Amino acid sequence: MDFKLVYGNHGRDPFHIMDTLLLIKLSLEALGYKADLEERMIPGKMNIMLECFTYDFVEAMKEARKTPGTEFIVVATEFVTGNSFNDFNSGDSESARNSHYDVPEYWRKRFRTFLVAQEMTRAVWHLAESQVTPFKEATGNASVFYLPHGYVDGFARVGHKLAQHKDIDAIFTGTLTDHRNTLIRELAKRGVNVVATKPLSFVLREDLIARAKIGLNIRQTDSWQHPSNSRYHYHLSNDSLLLSEQTPVPCDLSPYIVEAAPENFVERCCQILADGQWANEARIRRERFMAEMPMPVLMNRLLDATYSQA
Repeated sequence: MDFKLVYGNHGRDPFHIMDTLLLIKLSLEALGYKADLEERMIPGKMNIMLECFTYDFVEAMKEARKTPGTEFIVVATEFVTGNSFNDFNSGDSESARNSHYDVPEYWRKRFRTFLVAQEMTRAVWHLAESQVTPFKEATGNASVFYLPHGYVDGFARVGHKLAQHKDIDAIFTGTLTDHRNTLIRELAKRGVNVVATKPLSFVLREDLIARAKIGLNIRQTDSWQHPSNSRYHYHLSNDSLLLSEQTPVPCDLSPYIVEAAPENFVERCCQILADGQWANEARIRRERFMAEMPMPVLMNRLLDATYSQA
């Protein structure tokens, strides 16, 4: 079977989704399937794409479906909150719009287009296990499954520098929201050399992580309920010890990550850096992860569930 991993609905250089597409690609290839990255949908093939649709793209899906053999799997990445995604601040006073997380109308439209697109799918795969039931309830679609983040050969690409050459204490890569900037400033006040950025390429990100002693996962807002499975997986796979703010909803990668209560996050970061065991601890956690969560096995189970549906 041929799988086409479509990225065009996220722009021509969709750096932010490539970790997920690479995880899927390597997992399918490890099982002997052909899996290719494609900018556009390929009629007559199984097309896997991450959610984020315009109405024009939904119309293109409808047109592609006219070709026999065309199928879709949509990978969902966001969190259902009523009739929207990611509305964790509903009822709060109007705040500054410093990132796309602060634009509720964007998330409402994205939710509406997803509802239309998912009606054309063989399955929806969600990155968060906690969202399988909410998505089934929101869509009426029984074919919503969890896409695990297991260990797969070829995903890790960071070549770490020698300890004496690591000139960054902690690295955060992602959208810089108000909450994230606040914590980064608090760490800086404690003398932690933090680099926080939205990298422009894989090469830049991997160079920063190679130079950093530890990685950080900081919630988008102080009311955010969920961890970032993708960030957990990336750092874990690349022997980068990750410290995360603990969230009310855990994930299956939580046992491999250092999680700290939000009020203890800064202190825990300083403690890890002072202990100096970050490299050894990262390796031990990754080795356990490799043994306990092999991605080809997990992907095979997901495919069985996906194709067992009528």
